[in-house]
Amino acid sequence: MTTDRARRIRLIGELVEGGGVQSQEQLRELLLEQGVDATQATISRDLREMGVVKGPAGYALPGEAGVAVLSRDRERELERSVTTLLISAQPAANLAVLHTAPGHAQPLGVALDACRPDGVVGVLAGDDTIFLACRSDDAATTVVRRLRRTAGLD
Repeated sequence: MTTDRARRIRLIGELVEGGGVQSQEQLRELLLEQGVDATQATISRDLREMGVVKGPAGYALPGEAGVAVLSRDRERELERSVTTLLISAQPAANLAVLHTAPGHAQPLGVALDACRPDGVVGVLAGDDTIFLACRSDDAATTVVRRLRRTAGLD
């Protein structure tokens, strides 16, 4: 890693850890204040490589990704997240395919991963879609049924 890149990565980590960073443009401006000029594409790549996720409270580092989504009572927070973020859910063999509004899959994915429903062995969240890898087709159907009921979709 070059010295400039190393400094940029370190600063991004510090700024995100400080909280309240809501957009890449805001992050770009904060970096400029520190004397680091980076394009939006570079910042986007850095955030992706660092594993930074964006939730309702802004960007968060991987170790603290659940700060905005999770609380002491993870199950209650998962229920709240499912109720407010889940748009649809359907089984596809041993997968549960969940849909959210754009930008909301990662916060819900973090909550699901932290609370890992019975039968779920892995969570993969994109921008508006989440794949839950389940132990079996039946487990996927059960998870989808439970999540749809929680979200009031049934």
